Amino acid sequence: METSGRWPVSYVDSRQWFRDALPRSLQAWPGVRLEAHPLSAAPDLTIDWIYAQPATPARLLILTTGLHGIEGFVGAVILRLLVEEFLPRLDATGTGLLLIHALNPWGMHHSRKVTARNVDLNRNFLLTPQTFDPAFNPDYARLKAFIGPEHPLDPPAGAASRFALALIDALRRDGAAVLQRASLLGQYGDPRGMYYGGTRPEEETGLLLRLMRETVPGYQAATLLDMHSGYGPRFQMSLVHSTAEPRSVDALRQRLGYPRVLKADDRDFYAMRGDMVDALYALAETAWPQVRFYATAFEFGTLGESTLALARSLRAMIVENQAHHHGARSDSARRWAQREFRALYRPDDARWWDKAGADARQAFEGILRAEGFLPM
Repeated sequence: METSGRWPVSYVDSRQWFRDALPRSLQAWPGVRLEAHPLSAAPDLTIDWIYAQPATPARLLILTTGLHGIEGFVGAVILRLLVEEFLPRLDATGTGLLLIHALNPWGMHHSRKVTARNVDLNRNFLLTPQTFDPAFNPDYARLKAFIGPEHPLDPPAGAASRFALALIDALRRDGAAVLQRASLLGQYGDPRGMYYGGTRPEEETGLLLRLMRETVPGYQAATLLDMHSGYGPRFQMSLVHSTAEPRSVDALRQRLGYPRVLKADDRDFYAMRGDMVDALYALAETAWPQVRFYATAFEFGTLGESTLALARSLRAMIVENQAHHHGARSDSARRWAQREFRALYRPDDARWWDKAGADARQAFEGILRAEGFLPM
C-alpha cells in the first residue's frame, strides 16, 4: 500500500476502516470477533479490537496502536500495511491475531498524546499501587518552571526566545542528561504536567491488561508490536526493546535483520517508568511463564536527533501542554503550538511516509520470520 500520510484524516475515519474493512481481510480465520469498549466519560470514543482465533492455537500476533493518542495516525497506517501485505502470508490455522485500534481514543480524536485526564498511558502501566509515588522524579519538580510553565503561551517569536533562554540556563545548571531524564522518565505529582503517570491504573490500561490475560495463555508463543512516532532519526525507524528483554541488542539485530535496534534505557534511548512493554514482560514472567513472549515498539523518528531537533521536540511538547492547560495569548500562538506538535508526531512529508513504510516492511519481515509466523 502507499503510505502517503493522507489517510486517515481523523480518528473516526481510521476507526471506520478498522470496523468495516478489516474483518473482510480475515476470512481465512475460523473465528473472528470485533469488539469495542466505549470510554466511560466519552462513550462515543471507543477502543476497538479484533481477535482472530485459529483452529489450533500456536502463535499469537498482537499489534497495538494509539497508546499515545496522536501517534495513532502513524499506527493506523502501519497496521493497514500489516493487514494488506503480511496477513495473507500467515498460516490462519495456527496463528492468532489480536489487533487493537486506538488504545487512547480520546487522545487520537483530539490530537493529544495523553488521555482526557492528562495521563500518559506509557507511564501508567504500574502493577502495584504504591509505585504511583508523587515524590518520584524530584528532578521534574525542581525543573518544573521550565518543563511545565503555568502561564499563557506567548506569541511564537516571544515563546521561542523564552524557551531558548530557559533551555540554555537549564543545560548550564543541570546538563543534558538530567534534563532528559527529568522530562521523559515520568512523574506522578503534577496532574497538568508532561508525562504525568496518574494516581492509579487508567481504564485504558486495565482493558489492555485484561485482553492480554484472556488471550495470551492459550498459545505457545506471543509477539506484541506497539506502534509509536516521535523520537529517533528522521528517516529511520527504531525497534525499541524493554530492558527486560533478555537478548542483547547485537543478538536482536542479527536475529531480526534490522539495522537500528535499541533498549529503552538512558544509553540507547531513554528510560521511563510505567512503560507498557516493561509491564507486559513482568506479567509474562509471572502469569504465563509457559508462553514464549517477545515484544518491541516501532518508533518512527520525525524531527531527528540533532541538538536543534531534540530542542525543538522538547519545545513542541512544552508549548502544546502549556497552551492546552493555561491558554495562549494569541490565536497565532495556539496554532503554532498545534503545528509543532503535529510535526513531532504526524509529519506531512511524503518522503517521510515512504521511508516509514519501507522500514515497517523490513521490520515486519524480520520479526515475523524470527518469531515463526513466516518460514525462514
